[in-house]
Amino acid sequence: MFFDIHSHILGGVDDGAKDLDESIELLKDMYSQGITDVIATPHFYPQTDVLEDFITTVNSKFCELENTIKTKNLPNIYLGCEVFYYSGISKASELEKLALNGSNYILLEPSFSLLGKGFQKELLYLRDTLGITPILAHIERYHREKGFKELVTFIKENNILTQVNASSFTNRHYSRTLKKLIKENVISFIATDTHSKDHRPPLLNEAFMIIEKKFGIDYKQKLLKNSEELFKKITGKGN
Repeated sequence: MFFDIHSHILGGVDDGAKDLDESIELLKDMYSQGITDVIATPHFYPQTDVLEDFITTVNSKFCELENTIKTKNLPNIYLGCEVFYYSGISKASELEKLALNGSNYILLEPSFSLLGKGFQKELLYLRDTLGITPILAHIERYHREKGFKELVTFIKENNILTQVNASSFTNRHYSRTLKKLIKENVISFIATDTHSKDHRPPLLNEAFMIIEKKFGIDYKQKLLKNSEELFKKITGKGN
């Protein structure tokens, strides 16, 4: 099994799938690559989106997709979101409503300009005080930003969970960064961050072939095991 924790498969809610038909096509692609379970994680921007309106919209789209695929041989779907970080987010009310499948895990998209001490402090506050465990989305993207090296050290020292995109393994632009992150042992999960058939399709098979070739089958198996363990924690299944 494989649990994809980052995808934009809900049609017409963000820059991901444009409609229900594309949602189904993406799920077909995912299933063909061994993805058995996937969380829909539409973008949520706390400073511009209205929480209740957002929840109403994504719930409606999710139920529509869930009902449509009920009798099809496709991945099981769950609902969450990708929350964009802003300074002070740890003080936001009702943050738990944005968690992955109602769990205590939240997929957090870092801001390119806010990777320093304030961000790091809030990550610990979310996890250690509020009991909301952040998973940092596509951490490899920030490799050129000021403070990235210090952030990697912080992640390692504090066991912060991170996610990298499968598509980044197919892009030589990220080769050096991914090699460093693997060496530092700070990658927790791999996910597709699927958006559309043309822009960032699911590339899990390609990524795992590269991972096995460059970093070994044991590292590939570690990522698969991490996916399975997180699935149990987020869904309560498979225990």
